[in-house]
Amino acid sequence: MADSVQLAEGGNMQIQVSVLTTLERRFNLQSADVGVIASSFEIGNLALILFVSYFGAKAHRPRLIGCGGIVMALGALLSALPEFLASQYKIADTWSKDVGRDVCSNSSKTDETCGNRANTNMMYLLLIGAQVLLGIGATPVQPLGVSYIDDHVRKKDSSLYIG
Repeated sequence: MADSVQLAEGGNMQIQVSVLTTLERRFNLQSADVGVIASSFEIGNLALILFVSYFGAKAHRPRLIGCGGIVMALGALLSALPEFLASQYKIADTWSKDVGRDVCSNSSKTDETCGNRANTNMMYLLLIGAQVLLGIGATPVQPLGVSYIDDHVRKKDSSLYIG
């Protein structure tokens, strides 16, 4: 669920659109909150793309791409973590509309559920952090990966490797 990532064009690892509705239901998030989670990848990517593009040409490109892969792996593990840290998902009989992250108002068992409010906020922040790490890790792949392939592969084979 939360750990599903998609390899999009250019090597981007983003949260899949099909997972967003699951995150809304699972952690009782509003659509705006899920939009922030989905945008966090681009925020992390944008934060470093200029530095990596400029300094990456002067550095050891395969090493930078490998470090980006390690950061992406850490982000993927963090995005899976809320699924394991949260309690078992139970569908409640009564649901209120537009409650956002107010977990206490979505179930008739308020004593059991009200303790999950801080847990839901923590999971929300953890998902944002995971997506930012995925964006940071994917940053070296975009500018450095293609140029490295162009420099070290025959012109005839470069389109195969880039694809």
